[in-house]
Amino acid sequence: MSIIYVISQIAGFIAFILSLIAYHRKKKSKIFQTMMVANVLDIIHYILLGAYSGCITKVIALVRNEIIIIKEKNKKLNNKIVLISLLFIYLVSGVLTYKNIYSILPILAAMIYLYFVWNGNELKVKKCAFYCYFLWLIYNICVFSIAGITSNIVSIISTFIAVYNEKMVNKSKEVKENG
Repeated sequence: MSIIYVISQIAGFIAFILSLIAYHRKKKSKIFQTMMVANVLDIIHYILLGAYSGCITKVIALVRNEIIIIKEKNKKLNNKIVLISLLFIYLVSGVLTYKNIYSILPILAAMIYLYFVWNGNELKVKKCAFYCYFLWLIYNICVFSIAGITSNIVSIISTFIAVYNEKMVNKSKEVKENG
């Protein structure tokens, strides 16, 4: 096992810990801020693995998350042209980094995620992330990312718990309001 591989896994595991924290945050902006730090570490992780499809997806995610945070305050950015432009950038990056069918998975996950978080509430963001983690899991198995595999399995479980807890809180509020 090479030192580069070990360093890639350490960066991946730190990114994983931050991702776990992110989806337990209450506000969408806080989710994205925490995910931005995790994305930088994931970029390092995937570069060191030579997994360029995963890497470029995380690079674009940095820009995407910043745009999503800013668009909440600047209504000019909250339009379909910006959304379509980002989806197009993902599509082009998928073509440029294509190695095999599995290299498409991070791009596909990112496009689905972007679509749902563009105007989604916190619960929709968490639900979408839950399903996108499965695409990333397959990709991480293919690029032999132990950190990514572990991260995805735990993140699937953690995000499921966060979604479940939020649903229970919402049901409790409904009972109190109607009760």
